[in-house]
Amino acid sequence: METSWTDQGWRWNAVWHAPQNPPTRVVVAFHGFGRPCDEMLAYLPLYEDGTAILSVGVAHQNGSHPPLDGPVQAVLHPEHMAKALDAWLEDLVGTHIAGVDVELLGYSLGGRVAMALLESHPGRWMGLTLLAPDGFKKNPMYRFAVETAAGRATWAWVDRHAEGIRALIRGLRKVRILPAHLEHFALHHTEGHAMRTLVANTWMTHRKFWPTREGMRRAWSHMAEQGGRVHVVFGDRDAIIPKSWGRGWDRLVDHPNVRFLTISSGHVMRHPTLVQSLKRTIFPCDD
Repeated sequence: METSWTDQGWRWNAVWHAPQNPPTRVVVAFHGFGRPCDEMLAYLPLYEDGTAILSVGVAHQNGSHPPLDGPVQAVLHPEHMAKALDAWLEDLVGTHIAGVDVELLGYSLGGRVAMALLESHPGRWMGLTLLAPDGFKKNPMYRFAVETAAGRATWAWVDRHAEGIRALIRGLRKVRILPAHLEHFALHHTEGHAMRTLVANTWMTHRKFWPTREGMRRAWSHMAEQGGRVHVVFGDRDAIIPKSWGRGWDRLVDHPNVRFLTISSGHVMRHPTLVQSLKRTIFPCDD
């Protein structure tokens, strides 16, 4: 069913899928850029019967938004969102939530959101599954556009001169200056005024949602010591977020409950055959 939560003017829309009986596990999921909330329900087979999923729309997408009486690109802090999620889950599940394991699931952009929430409140979560996750490396386009005044001004200029910029991107690819995956990334994120606005708003609002290595080391260690599990899965053909981006992060915690894994896929992992491949890779003992 569709559900929503409002806190201090911030509104999040979500899809809530729960068993008939009180859930034994709750997974809070976050989708990829521009993707619908219900897409994350495709990953239900990764979890045992009795699992509920709250698939949350990130701000500016799926009807979720910052306070309407404030700036469009208002900055959201992970600590604020984590507290709102706590209240939302208690409203959905009731006081029973206190005895239920709550986990995080994130795909692509949603992986960055999930890691930032974990770092802000590491004792709250008992599991983390990241699929083709953003958050391990800032690409140059993002760093320039979000973290510098010149970049923000340039992005506004790009919006006004988009066709010329897109022609330049294709030209740079044609002479092999720009790699194929960066051409795809740049063309996708500059396609149409609505997309360019969505990119700017989403990136700016979530600019505090970047995990740190030290924060993840502490959070993953704590989770593993409490019996929770961390699964980070990359596709071996993913040109958008290649597995090499996880290099170094995969050595933060030496514990069998913290695993970096690879499946045979590109960036998209939601198709049923790939979900089954994910399940076999993450839980090989279930075969």
